[in-house]
Amino acid sequence: MKSINDEGYYVGPEMEWNVEDVEAIAVRDFELELSQEDLKRVLISSFQDNDWLMEKIHDCIKDTIHYMLLEGELNPLTK
Repeated sequence: MKSINDEGYYVGPEMEWNVEDVEAIAVRDFELELSQEDLKRVLISSFQDNDWLMEKIHDCIKDTIHYMLLEGELNPLTK
């Protein structure tokens, strides 16, 4: 499987989250048991229209570009 699809979107496995992940967080951090329906709702809500998450991904990409420039790993077409 290639990491970038034909439309230019990243499609790697790192962003795979499931209800078991939500359940583990609910139990570990809140000592809560939630129904499967609530686990699904939390998971969906965590990714829908989440400006904070998009900002964090933006910051990560920016930091990666900066690091790769410092390490000489990129060959920019413009400066």
